[in-house]
Amino acid sequence: MEPYSKKLDLIEECLKRLETIANENPTLIKYRNSWKDKDATERNIQKIIEAILDIGKMVVADRKLREPGNNREVFLILEENGLFPSEFIPLMDKMIGMRNIIVHGYNRIDDSIVYGVLKKNLDGIKNLNEHFKRAIVKIPADLK
Repeated sequence: MEPYSKKLDLIEECLKRLETIANENPTLIKYRNSWKDKDATERNIQKIIEAILDIGKMVVADRKLREPGNNREVFLILEENGLFPSEFIPLMDKMIGMRNIIVHGYNRIDDSIVYGVLKKNLDGIKNLNEHFKRAIVKIPADLK
């Protein structure tokens, strides 16, 4: 449970930070004018996505499921095995795409898209984190 708990705790901490930033930046203009908030938002979103990917990969490995070919496939494998709800697949697709943009810096990160995630997607990420908390409890102790 320890590695899972650390990832889940990290997600919760990053979500708290993002909620603070969202509250302090009621408009896109204010957000765009704060390089510190922009950098912190991008980094915390990246950390959340990386932690979720890690959890998914750990569950796949712990359950000895087939090897995923890419990050998206991790969640398709979990879905196929009844371990990940299909309603979260579109959110994961967006998150994986966002992670790739942030990590690889394709062209330039679009502040309006990141701000949109900050203002519109935190509840979805919280719900996803709650799903993982419930799912992790169901993993047999010898696999944790």
